[in-house]
Amino acid sequence: MKKKRTLVGITINKFKGISPTTFLKIVEKMGLEFVEISRPVFEDIAAFIENIGDMQTGFHLPNSHDDGFDLSYKERDDEIKELIRLINKYHKNLHIKYCLSHPPEKNRTTYSEEEATEYLLDNLESLEPPIIIENVQGWKQDRFDKFYARAKERLGEKLVGQCFDAPHYFLQGENPVEFLQHSNGEIKFMHLSDCKVDYDAHLPFDTGGALPVDDILHALKKQNYQGVINLELLPRSFSDMKPLVNSYLKVLRNFDQFKYLKAKFKIFKNRKLLKKAFEEIF
Repeated sequence: MKKKRTLVGITINKFKGISPTTFLKIVEKMGLEFVEISRPVFEDIAAFIENIGDMQTGFHLPNSHDDGFDLSYKERDDEIKELIRLINKYHKNLHIKYCLSHPPEKNRTTYSEEEATEYLLDNLESLEPPIIIENVQGWKQDRFDKFYARAKERLGEKLVGQCFDAPHYFLQGENPVEFLQHSNGEIKFMHLSDCKVDYDAHLPFDTGGALPVDDILHALKKQNYQGVINLELLPRSFSDMKPLVNSYLKVLRNFDQFKYLKAKFKIFKNRKLLKKAFEEIF
């Protein structure tokens, strides 16, 4: 029986007008096996599929903070239904392992949180890929647990676990290391980046953030974590690119020495191409 291994990936998105396909080509030169994608992938879907190779993906559904809406917004029904159609049409070509959803985050005056929740779950039920639910900043654990229990009632086996976003938890004044040491077994996915004490900055590691990254990685290794770790990193300048690459290598090294050495060799081999690609972005 093949040993299950931790899968380490990076979020790629449209950035500075550059397509997700361009970023896909860059991270492939780093040896990545996984990326998390979102709506902009459909803007150049044919090119993305042509370049995906064997890479696996996760699909981050829209959220109100980044996209101005999520799948609980009844007023965006046409847009939501079109996105569901596209995901269902292309999820096999895109090698989508899961679709990730936040709980409904915005309070509304036109309909209740309960109505928003049920509408969100209706839409998640319509998606063909498995579903995971991510904890969000501003929701205490008991509130999130109640939402997750309701999602499990509605989605059944389609709901395959929780995504634990360590910065979200940390920014609520909670201890993510302690939480992971006593986690409930539902956490199959991780979002990881460094952050400021009061801001989810999506920083590469070792660039002045406040999250106890080393302790988090140690806790995960001690628990023999074998899920997905996706790095949600937002470079601000060319100087962030080396820390971004090192963040990826650091997580790999924590879990899989062979993959770490393989990736390090590939990055060294492609260092001139990577440098040129990063320079063109910034």
